[in-house]
Amino acid sequence: LVIAGKLLDILSQPLAPSTITIIANLLADIRDNQFKDLLIQKLEQTSEGTLKKELLRIVWESSLDYSSYLDHFLQILQEDDFTLAFEASTVIENLVPHLMPEQRTKLTDILQIFPEDKKFLAENILEELSYQE
Repeated sequence: LVIAGKLLDILSQPLAPSTITIIANLLADIRDNQFKDLLIQKLEQTSEGTLKKELLRIVWESSLDYSSYLDHFLQILQEDDFTLAFEASTVIENLVPHLMPEQRTKLTDILQIFPEDKKFLAENILEELSYQE
């Protein structure tokens, strides 16, 4: 996890796109559940859009179950710009099979009253929820 932390820190620096892709791919392949806390902490501390986008991409490419962090992704979906909301919606769609019934209910309720500019994203998640029932 020490190396993963260092790689997350390196992502915060200006890098060539190919380097970002390599680091993101390495981080997405981590199978240690403790990495989830580290990544979510970094995501919460980050206000820079490009980095936040990469961190979300790592989540949705990961095989780890981030369903316990649903609220974090919902917050991004609701509050951030469309690009980050799109990434968060992809994360949430991938979480659907792992959600507990109460999480599904909460998610459905929130998505029913979504603002018009992000309605499309909410509808895609609702569709995924209906497939998983």
